[in-house]
Amino acid sequence: MRTPAPAPGPRLLFFGLPGDRAGELAALAVRDARRAVPLRTVAGGPPASEAAAGSWELVRRRPRQPRPEPGGPRPSPYKTLRITVLPGLTPAASATGAHPAGHDGLVVVIGAGERAWWERRLLFHHVQRALADNRAQRMVLAVTGLGRRAGAAELAEAVRPWASYLGSGVSAGRLYGVTVPVRFPGGARGARPGVPLLWHLGADSELTPRQRRLTDARLAEARTPGAPLALREWEKVDRVLHAAPVPPDRTVRVTVVGAPGAGRTTVLAAAHRVLGPERPGLWLHLPDPGALHELITRRRALEEGTPCTPSTTGTPATDREHWHFQLADGTVPVMDVDWLEADTRGARPDLADRVRDSQCVVVAVDAGLLDVPLDEGRTAELRERTGAGTADELIQAAVTFHRDADGLPPQVVLLLTGVDRLLRDGRPLRTRAGLLDDFRRLVPAAFAPGVLTALCPVSAGTGEADPPTGVEAPYRLLLLQQLRREAHRLTGVAAGEEEKAERLRERAERRKETTSKWNPVSRVLSFADGKRADRGEGRARTARDAAAANDEIEKLLHRDLRDTTVLLGGEPYGTGSTVGSQPPSPPP
Repeated sequence: MRTPAPAPGPRLLFFGLPGDRAGELAALAVRDARRAVPLRTVAGGPPASEAAAGSWELVRRRPRQPRPEPGGPRPSPYKTLRITVLPGLTPAASATGAHPAGHDGLVVVIGAGERAWWERRLLFHHVQRALADNRAQRMVLAVTGLGRRAGAAELAEAVRPWASYLGSGVSAGRLYGVTVPVRFPGGARGARPGVPLLWHLGADSELTPRQRRLTDARLAEARTPGAPLALREWEKVDRVLHAAPVPPDRTVRVTVVGAPGAGRTTVLAAAHRVLGPERPGLWLHLPDPGALHELITRRRALEEGTPCTPSTTGTPATDREHWHFQLADGTVPVMDVDWLEADTRGARPDLADRVRDSQCVVVAVDAGLLDVPLDEGRTAELRERTGAGTADELIQAAVTFHRDADGLPPQVVLLLTGVDRLLRDGRPLRTRAGLLDDFRRLVPAAFAPGVLTALCPVSAGTGEADPPTGVEAPYRLLLLQQLRREAHRLTGVAAGEEEKAERLRERAERRKETTSKWNPVSRVLSFADGKRADRGEGRARTARDAAAANDEIEKLLHRDLRDTTVLLGGEPYGTGSTVGSQPPSPPP
């Protein structure tokens, strides 16, 4: 009888930064696993060197299968294992390459040495893309490059940038992770990856009892006494997968208005530099590799003091107008952001619908133009020069539209870029109250009743000695606006349910008064109306409780905005909204 074709098995994807020996690790893992589980190469072969990419397919005999039903197909006694190794992740590969799809296990190889922030960002980006494209449920974080005397402290330090990122779950199932210190022949101290690395990624349910005992023994060997990070198995997390589509109500439209040269893209690049997955909380993720490459290149050019020209970036020197990115918490997307930058020096009727449908309007103004208080003569000039005049008209039209529709007007962020220019000899030239007075002249619609407005002085910085300041605030304000939108919707739902319940009770009472109490049909209808009214009141209470919970979350968010001036209808709003004489926060 002919042996059936091997059953499909797990597909594993290895990748890492150049020099982290991902290819060599893949070959070593297969070689070590062959000693415990019979494997036979059927196609391809391991990479020739640690820098090379490759893929190969192996087959192994499966545990004894149940006897098939009479007349049914005979199950194959073999199962395949497909392994793919990507080349080292570089900016060029990130800008043009895409992950192969269909893998259900990831092996992320990281070196124990220090890496530049942009290299870590490339690696995080590719992990996020791999989780989305492959819907992987299992991942191994393999640490290479540890010294011979490296212990738990060194391993914990190598894994530290991943702690908050891998603490969150992913997708359609649950993400299991294992951190394995790797020992190459004649190399650094640590556990051989082998069986723990490969079989923890998808095939352990089919291991024989003997193979499972051996796997458990290898996992135990990898543990370092007193060091939970030496081998950390992340718990099951009840969160959605990054690959799952973000609901439409989590898509936030942001329109950034102003004049070119105000530093809009520079501030975005600084925010991308600061809001990384290495730190707890939100991080800024660009799914488009071309946009990621452009922001990284712009920020590196600023830090290295080199001109950002087409020859160095491979992209036009003009700013990109449209950006699509996500604010994520670990592997979980919190919101999709549709970010549009527009020049408003002059009439822009084409932006009316965009601003009306935006949840946030950012008015960018160069701080160097406000080094002295505005008077009537300079106000008209700066409204035209900065594009604030057109922005004011667009915001006013949006506020009027939402007021008539009983909706929530867009939030306004007054982005004051290059705030370090308002310092002289370490002393501030302006106070926040004075700057707010200037913006009341430039954009009076931002202070209309019902409009949430925030003054965000920011500095993009130039490097480690001069880090960015204040660039996280606009993105936290997006969360604040989303909470307000949800509370507004829930309040409307509660009001509608209460009104419906009141009508039902009135109808039930009228039936009781106008019909005989012995009429069975009337009694049944009155009873049904009462029950429907009770359910409606329950839904109204649930909606109001959810709105109250949003208020509590909003209070916590205000703690992160304590250095940001927030106004509602021109009046202080929240814990960080004092409009006293404090100056903008200078760079440390």
